[in-house]
Amino acid sequence: MSLPFPVFAAALWAGAAVLVIFLPRVWRRGGSPETNEDWLRLRQRELAAESDALREEAALRLIEDGAVDDSQHTFSVPRYSGRRQALATMGLAAIVWLLYWQLGGWEDVQIADQLGRIEQSEPEAVLALIDRMTARAEARPNNADYALLLGEYYLSGNEPAQALRYYDRLIDLGATAPEILGKAAQSEFLASGRVLNSRARSRAEQALAVDPMQAAALATLGMAGFEEGDYRQAIVYWQRLRQLEPPGSPGYEMLGQVIERARLELGETVAENPVPSGVGVDVTVSGGEGFPAESLLFVLARPEGAESGMPIAVVRTAVTGWPVTVRLDDSTSMAGQRISDFQNVSIEAQISGNGQPGRENAAAWRAIPSVPVGESSPLRISLQIE
Repeated sequence: MSLPFPVFAAALWAGAAVLVIFLPRVWRRGGSPETNEDWLRLRQRELAAESDALREEAALRLIEDGAVDDSQHTFSVPRYSGRRQALATMGLAAIVWLLYWQLGGWEDVQIADQLGRIEQSEPEAVLALIDRMTARAEARPNNADYALLLGEYYLSGNEPAQALRYYDRLIDLGATAPEILGKAAQSEFLASGRVLNSRARSRAEQALAVDPMQAAALATLGMAGFEEGDYRQAIVYWQRLRQLEPPGSPGYEMLGQVIERARLELGETVAENPVPSGVGVDVTVSGGEGFPAESLLFVLARPEGAESGMPIAVVRTAVTGWPVTVRLDDSTSMAGQRISDFQNVSIEAQISGNGQPGRENAAAWRAIPSVPVGESSPLRISLQIE
């Protein structure tokens, strides 16, 4: 078990005090000092095999410098000022503390170590690490690394308002990378109820001016275009975004569906044999004792096999008793998507005590990775607090 950092720091400070105050009092040179005659005798031994002229020249040097009798050499007693040494020790401690504060600290080292092992960490440990990083980010608001990590975490966890706070901080610190501008725009768009204000639009357009394939900016402007009824512009952005997805992947298929939906709104030809728009998925959720009072139930659908990302459809309802039955269909779809355009989806149920979606806010959750769309019998999910 490692020593607590304050103990370790106190030990280092005590060691410095010993070196500055006590060591000079006991560490003194012994013996008599060397004189010019000592140097002359040494030089004469070195010149023993040389000519007499060189030895005479060394003797003349002694006379010119002035021979000093050994009896005149006395030891001067060192004088120490306890006050000055104490002030020097305190000054040393202050300088070290200032460097420590400016360059980082033990807390940063421990956070970095935990980040390196986060893939092997339990969910509870990850949440504790996020809390620790949040506290550290408030203590060091100019640290861009913490702001970037926390912005990524909250945006991926469907907490855009929190994510926007950290992306704003990054931009205030001078960060102008397209990825940061694009994700800041996406966070602001989602946090404002899917309304793209002028600042978010400007940030997304700046990101695309530097990187025309910046994913977050393309997704944001595409969703905003659809919400505003500008379906042609939404198709343009979504087609560019689709190029970034591997063909056949859930993201590729999902973008194909929303592009078809936009074309349908424009009256253009869409895919043959579309699934009737009335179909969906019925979900019956049951739960037991121990859930927080006034809990909210979130039931959401994503592309088949997906565990994160923007849902296709979401239902949010208060829990007044079990079981709870909800229906996911085109009326609950998001951002121009239609659940009826999918043959299979992933269904997830979350019970939240703080009113926010996301697994990190859930008292319990369960996901079914592949559910056929249009089944007559409801999907049954049981939630239990572990």
